[in-house]
Amino acid sequence: MIKISFEIREINYEKSFESLISQLTEECRSKTDPTELEKLIARLGDDTALLVNKLLGYLDTDTRDRIIVWLLEDQRDEIVSSLNKAMHDYLGGDAVVIGTVYAQDQPGPKIALHAAQVKTDSKQLIESPALTGIAGGAAKLAFRIAKAETIEKEAVELLSSGFIKPKLITMLSDGLREAGLHITLNDVVITEDSGNEEIPRMMDPEKDEGLIPDAIEDKIIDAFVAWLRGIL
Repeated sequence: MIKISFEIREINYEKSFESLISQLTEECRSKTDPTELEKLIARLGDDTALLVNKLLGYLDTDTRDRIIVWLLEDQRDEIVSSLNKAMHDYLGGDAVVIGTVYAQDQPGPKIALHAAQVKTDSKQLIESPALTGIAGGAAKLAFRIAKAETIEKEAVELLSSGFIKPKLITMLSDGLREAGLHITLNDVVITEDSGNEEIPRMMDPEKDEGLIPDAIEDKIIDAFVAWLRGIL
């Protein structure tokens, strides 16, 4: 297996929230025991995104990042599906298949975003229509003569090459945007992965009772109160 780490240059919070909050609204409506904030989101419906965008000015960057991390965790399956479709369309077949994605809020205005448990199929990579010309031919030869224990290493070298990597960055960026994450990537770093890494989660099942993590819910409520005071 391999791992793809995304180096983020910019996040368009407004567009990301607008895209992802609509999915959140449906989840809030379906909850049997929603929190007060989740009730508000469910009742607002399509207007929730408008409210969130009004609150952006009352949320610090770290809180915005934490919301993005949580939304990515909550809607992980849809994001994985979008990235795999983009990968399939570019490489052809299931040459590279992402198992999961996760993000972590880091100190300052920064998010660590990763695609993990990524499986590669050497046969399908050899047959990939993306491998053309001299560079593509050399890559195909490397896979044909590679030993089983070095397949991941060859996949890392191929995907990290100047031949593939720039297209990979564009393709993954498109996949993220298609899933609702409007993120501009600077770079991707591809490494071998044992597949045994514990995937970090923002939600704490022992502390967070609702759909929205308590720490984020409190921040959103504080911003909502500050906004109301500003318009009254």
